[in-house]
Amino acid sequence: MYISNKIKKFLATGMIFALSVSLCEAEIPVDAAIQPIQLNVKTRYYRDGDGDGDLLWSSKTLVNMVGSGKEKGVAALQDSLWEYNKRANEEYKAVRDKMLKNAKAEKELRRADGSFFFGPYENLTDVYVRRADTNVTSLLEFYHSYEGGVHGMYAVFGRNFDSKTGRELELTDVFTDANMLVGAIEAQLRRDYPNASFMTDGDKLMERMVEHMILEDKISWSLDPCGATFYFNPYMIGSYAEGIFNATILFDDYPGLFREKYAAMPAVYCMELFPYLPVRTCFADGSSTAITVGGTDSGIRVEAGGEQLFDSGYSGIIRPILVSMADGRRYIYVDTVEEGESWECTRAYDITNGVPTIVPQKSWVSRRADVPENYKEAVNNKNREKNFYVMSDVNDIWMTLFDEKGGQATKTSFKIGQGGGLLLKQQ
Repeated sequence: MYISNKIKKFLATGMIFALSVSLCEAEIPVDAAIQPIQLNVKTRYYRDGDGDGDLLWSSKTLVNMVGSGKEKGVAALQDSLWEYNKRANEEYKAVRDKMLKNAKAEKELRRADGSFFFGPYENLTDVYVRRADTNVTSLLEFYHSYEGGVHGMYAVFGRNFDSKTGRELELTDVFTDANMLVGAIEAQLRRDYPNASFMTDGDKLMERMVEHMILEDKISWSLDPCGATFYFNPYMIGSYAEGIFNATILFDDYPGLFREKYAAMPAVYCMELFPYLPVRTCFADGSSTAITVGGTDSGIRVEAGGEQLFDSGYSGIIRPILVSMADGRRYIYVDTVEEGESWECTRAYDITNGVPTIVPQKSWVSRRADVPENYKEAVNNKNREKNFYVMSDVNDIWMTLFDEKGGQATKTSFKIGQGGGLLLKQQ
């Protein structure tokens, strides 16, 4: 899309820290009864102009469940997601109308002053699914806005739901002790960001902000498969250049901090990763590591346990997802655009042994759900929508399979093979 490189570059300049990779081995309880839920994420893009150029680039992102959820006892979540999408539509319209009005006014002022240059305003969104199962559904919303000036502003916000009841969770629903949580987050931030500006002697901004945001339940957080991650957007505890800080508290880091209902991880899980932002995580065998997936104009960068892999020939906005298998295998799948192509394709990386390695793929596949059947006849840059299947069930992954010779695309079910590759599922 027309916004890809611009967003990617300002994100890459902000997130400059790496999490510690020397983590203790965890003994997180695993609940094999927790089953995956299939979601999809759809972003619709809009361009508004006045006949003499663009005024506003904007988008809205909706999240839907595939199916009713009745067979897994999560029908209430479907109702909650409908309400979530309704609010997203209303909020988008209100913000879009206001920004479009302001953009028109600024452009007129510039013309009155003799300037005919106008950089379009931006209001862009996305949603990453941190967790989607019969216990918890956790969404990480991304927002970017620009209304003139040196740079825009971006932020992430977590939304967490009890999948059975559909109720949105508050901190007191999940954590037993607010003061213990404050101390845990502060300690993790110091450990992960030793060179951050908040580590300056005598600087109490981080401590004051963490305490205020936790006690007032105003913090952004996601309930991950193996713990919870807390996010501090630019300017909250550091400069804009330092980007987003985050702190992950694993279930086993502080025994008793998580309420029992939310203190177990699935035996198998899939977790979408926010690009460029490091995250701590654990696996079913008790091991743990720190992972970062980013990109440049010419490739994908995967870092796990302090080891890096650069996969060249891919560009554009990336959608990474981490998969942890019950037998200890773990993989990262990334959807991005291959050089010379129009549609995203899925790349796979094995991080089971700590060093990322490329998993060969026999077919060109993508998590994109909105690829037309005759994809070679379609012009992708005119497609104002991106609709992604979210990986959740490793034995039933819905993807788009491309026939490069015939130019046809079909929606097909895959499963993860022994070596991490995607295999056509036997129907």
